[in-house]
Amino acid sequence: MTANWFECRIRYTKTMENGKEKRISEAYLVDAVSYTEAEGRITRELSGIAQGEFDITALKRSSITEWVQSNDENDDRLFKSRVAIIDADQLTGKEKRTNLHFLVAGATLERALENLHESLSTYIIPWEIVSLSDTNFADVFPYEATAPEKNDKEE
Repeated sequence: MTANWFECRIRYTKTMENGKEKRISEAYLVDAVSYTEAEGRITRELSGIAQGEFDITALKRSSITEWVQSNDENDDRLFKSRVAIIDADQLTGKEKRTNLHFLVAGATLERALENLHESLSTYIIPWEIVSLSDTNFADVFPYEATAPEKNDKEE
């Protein structure tokens, strides 16, 4: 099942290390079926994180198609990569390139590149990493299937 990623920009008041409060804006990535679900999910996810009220200042569909996670707890930064999938057109024989966008976890650019290479190693068609750059995403909220609620009435 393909993920539908939405970029959410949130603005809220954060208490800084020196005790002063400051209005900040952060970006999050949410896997959701629709804009409505994305807004509901980000509201639920941030209700425990952001102190007080927060505003959703932007919500847009993301070009990201895949999320490459890491088991290393040090890989706490997120990088965006554009990967070209290279294929030949069946009719003309010309090279055809399709771009996919990946979000990759890594502590550094080099570590993110390693994680991306590891993820792409399972692809059987040729590919090329076109770009890899740092993002400003604070966190990622993937879709998590929940168990269906039980009906209290016995039939």
